[in-house]
Amino acid sequence: NITGIDIDSDMLKIARKKFKDITFICDDMRTFRMNKQFDVIVCLFGAIAHLKTYGNLEKTINNFSNHLKTGGVVIIEPFVSPELYIDNLLDAYTVNEPELKLTRMNTSKRKGNIATYDFHFLIGEKGKIRYFVDRMQLGMYESRKVLTIMKKAGLKAEFLKKRRVYRGVYIGVKF
Repeated sequence: NITGIDIDSDMLKIARKKFKDITFICDDMRTFRMNKQFDVIVCLFGAIAHLKTYGNLEKTINNFSNHLKTGGVVIIEPFVSPELYIDNLLDAYTVNEPELKLTRMNTSKRKGNIATYDFHFLIGEKGKIRYFVDRMQLGMYESRKVLTIMKKAGLKAEFLKKRRVYRGVYIGVKF
């Protein structure tokens, strides 16, 4: 029994097409309210970075904890931490399949604990080429502060560094 939550209705349209047996709700991870608790809550792929501030992070982790059963687990995959961030990093990824050609290049700048990424996409498919830029501003959090917030929310928490997950992962168990 799975429930997915996202604030972006376009992302939910894609998810609903792919996973017809899952309930999806358009809501904010900081403030969603459901009349049930879960065994597991996962927040992956650095989505937590969209919160940008420690205040929003604290609201979200408290909300996650409130929606967990005793003994339930929250798993949070962070974005890059402030101490590992590399300013002005130029990065590129490519896909070269018969029916799809894609290049994504990005640069980044830092101001405080906010990293601004400009992603440039060049996509070729069905005989056409499209280009667009997507700017993301993402919050970076120090692991000791995240763990303090998790503990304050009633979670026994730890950070597993780079174990099978690129950026590490926070694990919290509600007590």
